[in-house]
Amino acid sequence: MERPQTQASPARSEARRRRGDRSKGFADEDGETSVNTPNGMQTPYSTSMGSVSSYSSSGDYAMSEAEGSEVDPADDMAGDSIGSKPSSSSVTGRRRLTQEERDYFLRLEKEWREEDAWADQPGSWYSMLAWMPVLIGLRVFNVLLSIAFWPVSFVARVFFGKKIHTVSFWDVPLSRRKQTAVVLLFVMLLPMVVVVYSWTLVLLLFPLTTFPTLCYLVWIIYVDKSPETGSRRPFLRYWKMWRHFANYFPLRLIRTTPLDSRRKYVFCYHPHGIISLGAFGNFATDSTGFSRKFPGIDLRVLTLALNFYCPLLREFLLYLGLCSAAKKSCNQILQRGPGSAIMLVVGGAAESLDSQPGTYRLTLGRKGFVRVALDNGADLVPVLAFGENDVFDTVYLPPNSWARNVQEFVRKKLGFATPIFSGRGIFQYNMGLMPHRRPIIVVVGKPIKMPKIPDELKGRALSTTAEGVALVDKYHEKYVKALRELWNLYKERWAVHRQGSLLIQK
Repeated sequence: MERPQTQASPARSEARRRRGDRSKGFADEDGETSVNTPNGMQTPYSTSMGSVSSYSSSGDYAMSEAEGSEVDPADDMAGDSIGSKPSSSSVTGRRRLTQEERDYFLRLEKEWREEDAWADQPGSWYSMLAWMPVLIGLRVFNVLLSIAFWPVSFVARVFFGKKIHTVSFWDVPLSRRKQTAVVLLFVMLLPMVVVVYSWTLVLLLFPLTTFPTLCYLVWIIYVDKSPETGSRRPFLRYWKMWRHFANYFPLRLIRTTPLDSRRKYVFCYHPHGIISLGAFGNFATDSTGFSRKFPGIDLRVLTLALNFYCPLLREFLLYLGLCSAAKKSCNQILQRGPGSAIMLVVGGAAESLDSQPGTYRLTLGRKGFVRVALDNGADLVPVLAFGENDVFDTVYLPPNSWARNVQEFVRKKLGFATPIFSGRGIFQYNMGLMPHRRPIIVVVGKPIKMPKIPDELKGRALSTTAEGVALVDKYHEKYVKALRELWNLYKERWAVHRQGSLLIQK
């Protein structure tokens, strides 16, 4: 039985409710304040993966299509209290889930619980032995960081009245520290590029190592074609430690329909976010069960070709199954036979500049991914990540502002973007390069079947002939439509408190 409505206006009741929710921030097990994300999903706090209900909208309700009232972004950050039945004021403008929808989400929750149970199994003795130096290193780093931060903390507290929140190493469960360590490994890949290049220069200048270093550089630049062919066996993808990576946020992978392993596929991931954490965790590793959910699909995640010129780091990426995003690489991988698949983060560096918590601004101006799919007879698979933009706090610079123009200039000249962002630290939660513990729900949509085109239409003809251009435009529009349908189907569940709707920039 519904609670009677009060005499207060709905807008005032909503504002009062949100102020109350915002004041109820609580700390999770490793000290980071756990509040509702801009999407309305609550950060996990009670188990390694969080309560299953924390990935859903409130109770049995979903936002109706008749919504559309603009919400102040500051208030929108508070969101609803997740996992409990909403108050009468929050139910306004919502509809109850149908029985079919409810059964579907219950099946998902059951699957997630089974994954959690598998992840909670104790590791072997050699696994625990391997973790010991890592955890000891984190402990030493914790002590050094505490000493280094003491003057900063003192000045902030005395002169500015601000407290830098830190947590002792011993106050955090071991499982959480493992999660932090694995995510730190991924986040540090970019800074490691500078270190690796510096050491390469040192080895070139040192007489005893000059010749072997030169041989290795010649091999990676001129001889080894693994980044283009995907010939390396991706054994690192199946390491169990990646499950800690997935547990950190957590990551979830949702299959809406099975894929025929006799066909080829081009997976297109949206949005890019800052560093595409959902794409890496769900598709470059097997931490969320990609091989089990899509049996027979041999997927290669594609990244900048520049990454494969970095010594040693390239080997790590290759044994994860990553390959170059060059067109030649796309074609060679898809021509390996049935079940071959690639994943492109279609928005690229341009889309990362539009990353902002609670928003979904997608860049789909380029149509190269459609041409690749048509050339190789590969089906297009839309992939939408709810929460990818939420794991980092960003400074959004509007288009045509002088600062945004500087970012665009750097992106066009250097090939990579320079978004302004901040996350959390390892032992403090105010700032840093580590992403926040906020859920990323990745939904794999229904594939768009591509036609078999004649040879005279392949290659450059898709860009230079009227028939080819019309064909590309047709399937590009189909893809955009499928992406919008995927958004409309799931936005009411995992993007409840979004700041605006899906925006596709062509």
